[in-house]
Amino acid sequence: MVLYATSRKGQDLGFKPTSAKTQLRYPKLDIADPKSIDGFAKSIQQDHGNANVLINNAGVNLDLEYSPANVKTTLDTNYRGTLNVGEGARAWEMVADRKQMCRTFIPLLRAKGRIVNVSSTGSSLSGYSKELQERFRNPNMTLQDLEQMMIEYQVHNSESLLSEHRELTLLQEAANQGTESRNGWKSQAYSVSKAATNALTAVLARENPGLTINCCCPGWVDTDMGNLMGRPPKTLGS
Repeated sequence: MVLYATSRKGQDLGFKPTSAKTQLRYPKLDIADPKSIDGFAKSIQQDHGNANVLINNAGVNLDLEYSPANVKTTLDTNYRGTLNVGEGARAWEMVADRKQMCRTFIPLLRAKGRIVNVSSTGSSLSGYSKELQERFRNPNMTLQDLEQMMIEYQVHNSESLLSEHRELTLLQEAANQGTESRNGWKSQAYSVSKAATNALTAVLARENPGLTINCCCPGWVDTDMGNLMGRPPKTLGS
């Protein structure tokens, strides 16, 4: 078995294999960079032909330094970086037209392969308006529906800058085509991005019945992001 533990720097993460038959490799991968994703996928295909499991655990939490730019970065990394949603209306093609992890790797997965998207307790839908909760839980949601919701959220957080940024103006035009909810959103972009991750996981699972696609919440994890949340609980999640 070959385990690829990727990071932006491609550094040795110090994992120890549990079996002599396991190889560990530490390639560079930036899920916000389409070229990085394509290059990594091509190397997997060349070396192995396909893959068994994809675990998406890359993410950022920039809520302590709020800005519309950081909201976009959070969504682009945690949600759009997990899935290529560059489909449908031209406005969101310009925002999210990139080949990203699930879209790139689903064709490379073996039959009965698995995708695990790492979520968070912050993904809870409590605190949203009833209308938004219903939209997140829509069993017939499409990826375009979900991207529409994220566009609306960005507009909700960026209205004061719409006239200054053409990209945000495109977002406004896209949002006007749908039902825009100006209230009822959580303020934390990280939480919204993880709620979106849960929703896209459900859509992908429905669209790919030959694969096992789910998400999980590992609890508190000893990482830089985990330490932003405070001290570890008595029982560690990971």
